Amino acid sequence: MNCKILTKYTSFILRNIFCWLVRNNHYFVIALLYKMFAIKIKKNGNNSQAAVSGKITILAISADKFRGDPECLAQVSKFRVLTLHGNWVRRLVIAFTDKKLSLKEYINAEAGDDIYSLKERINAFFDGFISSLLKLIKVDCVITHNYRYMEDFPWVMSFTKKRIPHICLYREGLVAYDRAYVNLIDRHRQFIGYPVTHIIVQNQKAKDCFVESGFVTEEQVSVFGALRMDNLLKQVNVGKGGPICKYKKRRKRVILFYFNFKMGLFGKGKGTLSEVEKIYGSEFSYVDEIWPHRYDLFRDLHISIIRLAQKLPEVDFVIRPKRELIVKKNWNEYLGMVNEIDVDLSKLENYTIDPDANTHDLILHSDVVIALQTSTVLEAAIAGKPVIFPLFYNYKEARHFNDFCWRNNLDLFDVAESAEELEALVVEGLEDSEIGKKTMEGRRELFKEWFSDLDGVALKKYSEIIEKVVASAKIKEQHSQSKSIEHGLEKSF
Repeated sequence: MNCKILTKYTSFILRNIFCWLVRNNHYFVIALLYKMFAIKIKKNGNNSQAAVSGKITILAISADKFRGDPECLAQVSKFRVLTLHGNWVRRLVIAFTDKKLSLKEYINAEAGDDIYSLKERINAFFDGFISSLLKLIKVDCVITHNYRYMEDFPWVMSFTKKRIPHICLYREGLVAYDRAYVNLIDRHRQFIGYPVTHIIVQNQKAKDCFVESGFVTEEQVSVFGALRMDNLLKQVNVGKGGPICKYKKRRKRVILFYFNFKMGLFGKGKGTLSEVEKIYGSEFSYVDEIWPHRYDLFRDLHISIIRLAQKLPEVDFVIRPKRELIVKKNWNEYLGMVNEIDVDLSKLENYTIDPDANTHDLILHSDVVIALQTSTVLEAAIAGKPVIFPLFYNYKEARHFNDFCWRNNLDLFDVAESAEELEALVVEGLEDSEIGKKTMEGRRELFKEWFSDLDGVALKKYSEIIEKVVASAKIKEQHSQSKSIEHGLEKSF
């Protein structure tokens, strides 16, 4: 108990010392702390990341929010990848205020606003802090996974002021329905002027959103797919996809990629229409309503999987939620549903909840996949797995079905319109998981549409554009320095 109290007070004292150093502009001390404790070298077995000479040094800001991109880039011998966890990114802004800041308000703050004076203080600190940090570490470019996060903005802005390019490896690529498209364009428009040198997106539609909004020019966006797909495609292309149980002694496996029944796919409720959605009137009015059977679908789906696990003890059933979901209140609905049916899951040995399982390992070593509004549908599809959509209670007839990403591709998958149909399809898939040639051709085209690649060469393309952007920035910097020298000489005469 005394140890816990001591730890708590020590942590409190250290936090206050840190805040005092930040607020009093002790740039070098903070920069040294970040170099020693916050910025990590992303190591790779085939690449000496410690070496600096001749390498392009990439700093991944809020590295924990990427989906393996820093790890992929670290495989390139020309790159040295440094990572900065989101906790350390947030810490500097929190030192100035514990209020939750809106990035939109922060960017657009005008003189006289409380936020404006705070912004000036933060900008002044970061200007000195980044200058000190660059004396301690070499950085050739910074990467982020999005532009929407307040905590990343002062970092990106300050590095950009130092003429260090910012490349956004944009993660939100599944713009597969009309409402998502118009909302994304509207969001981009609200942040025009955000400091970004280049954006890499997964597909053409994501690029169109950026260009149409005016966020960047066409030349500033490249369509190169997703880095995390390279390894999956390479494994699939050498025959590791498709049926895997025929000739190998292993337990069969069914995967559910967990979804929250309160997701926007089933409506958001009264007063939730965005300003751009209101412009479209009745076209998107269904968002203002909650589909009445969303919990019924959720409950029936999970009860069916539990029932299958009880009936088929020789088959493993794995529920894969995202880590952030199981620490939120919405997870209580799942726990409540389990309590409602009075099943002791601890005694069901072939039923597992694993938020940390590697998605591609799960897919490649599965026999049947159940999913809904997620890119894992495409990943399971390209791997040749039976994929089941649980569209119970005539969901296809609801107006909310307009927001279902795969509504025009149902012929490439299995659709269960009831819990009974789902159970039958799972059993059928376990007995024969072979996917027909024509269906696989359609799946490959669909995968290529959204991830722009079937050969697993995204890393090569990402590497080339990063090198090009960094080289261009260095040429501009040299040109600027030459101009400054010339201007100085002219003044001396």
